[in-house]
Amino acid sequence: MPEGSKDAAILIATSWQALGRAIQGNSATEICDCTVVTLFAGFFIEANLNYIIDKLGKKKQMIAFLDNKKFPGIQDKLGWYWYYNEYVARAKAKTRKELLSKRFLSKLRRRYPGFAALYRFRNDLAHGVINRTARSLPRVVRLRQQAKDIVDDLFAVAERAGHSIPRVITYQEAIR
Repeated sequence: MPEGSKDAAILIATSWQALGRAIQGNSATEICDCTVVTLFAGFFIEANLNYIIDKLGKKKQMIAFLDNKKFPGIQDKLGWYWYYNEYVARAKAKTRKELLSKRFLSKLRRRYPGFAALYRFRNDLAHGVINRTARSLPRVVRLRQQAKDIVDDLFAVAERAGHSIPRVITYQEAIR
């Protein structure tokens, strides 16, 4: 399936290649391959969020809402896009703190199964910890599919709000 940006296409293709290697069953590389699949699945979500927010022309609005964080994290971006940004929620958050409340995070995680695990994995890895997620190939396969489902929903949310955002970049086009 085409993706929105060159980055997203490369990330999902790299994840696919690592998944293929992991499925081959080489025990010497399985954890490494599963780590790549899981990490790149999380990156895939963020690359598409960045693309969608850019295409909507709402980056400045998002950053202002998120307390002028120069580099908002994936959870901040996903929360702002999904919950606050007039697409889904009836009651709007008025601050970043409210946006990231336990009540909100619970709703976000129910809507997007797998996001919490991908988010934790990515943050742990950023701090030099490989948590147990990458030790289960079936779980990694499920998380990769959930990342793709999340991205499909993000584009669908924009579509329902009247914003048609194209997904036209293939992996072959991305690597040229």
